[in-house]
Amino acid sequence: MGTLRDLQYALQEKIEELRQRDTLIDELELELDQKDELIQRLQTELDKYRSVLRPATAQQVQNQQNLILQPDKHRSKRQAISAEPNACDISELSHVTLPFYPKSPQ
Repeated sequence: MGTLRDLQYALQEKIEELRQRDTLIDELELELDQKDELIQRLQTELDKYRSVLRPATAQQVQNQQNLILQPDKHRSKRQAISAEPNACDISELSHVTLPFYPKSPQ
């Protein structure tokens, strides 16, 4: 065990070490706050750019797809195709006999 003076000296050294650590902690906290502010500003800027670029990018993608799907803008829309004749009356076709061709099972 040391003398009272040795213990007081060791206590002073520990107090000084704690002060240095506190100073370092304060500096690091200040640096952390500055970096948090920078991150917040950059995040805000990034959000602004994203709000502008996303619609423009989506519009470009849709324009490119439209160009692929419709290379000629002046083309008219295609009409639907029906398998049934819509100008004929079915009763007119009842007397028509279709040809029959016999086939072997092979």
